[in-house]
Amino acid sequence: MIKSTFPALLCLLSLCTFAAPATAQDNLRVTVANLSQDVSLLTQSLKTVRLEIEELHRENARLRAQVVAASSNRDTEAQITNLSSAIETLRREYRSADDEQKQQILAEVNRQVSALAKETQAAIDSVAKAVDSQPQVSTTTHFSDDFPKSGKPYVVRSGDTLSKIARDHGSTIKDIQNANKIVNPSRDLQVGETIFIPIAQ
Repeated sequence: MIKSTFPALLCLLSLCTFAAPATAQDNLRVTVANLSQDVSLLTQSLKTVRLEIEELHRENARLRAQVVAASSNRDTEAQITNLSSAIETLRREYRSADDEQKQQILAEVNRQVSALAKETQAAIDSVAKAVDSQPQVSTTTHFSDDFPKSGKPYVVRSGDTLSKIARDHGSTIKDIQNANKIVNPSRDLQVGETIFIPIAQ
């Protein structure tokens, strides 16, 4: 869960930092650094728990070997029973402690992820507000009449670009833009639209 959630938040954060103000970027970097350090500490704790589990497994194997060795002696039957009971009690206590620690780790990670999500959303809202408050700059595009007047009509197809159309029909991007008064090819070039392709004779 930690490995799948953290990269997704980092991806969202990287998208926000392109447009975020400098202060918001610094705050987000600090928050992510803190979260990364906390996750590293939690991961280290989990590794320690796993090492302890392995040690308990080894101890369990050793105790089992002692039980098998002592099983031939009738005088040790009571000790074997007590030892088996102690081993089972130790297993239950360890499983309970392990589950509790896992829940604490997950709860802490979820809390920090939620806090980061709130801060990220606040940064996004701040950027959106800043963008909305900026005055709109109007640009006027001037088109030239200096293009061949001969040519042919063409219906725009899916996947067409001005460079592809110009290359396929022996024209130029500039001539097609001027002839059709296209300011923004990615927005103004619509599938199904008929445009004029100037072709020099």
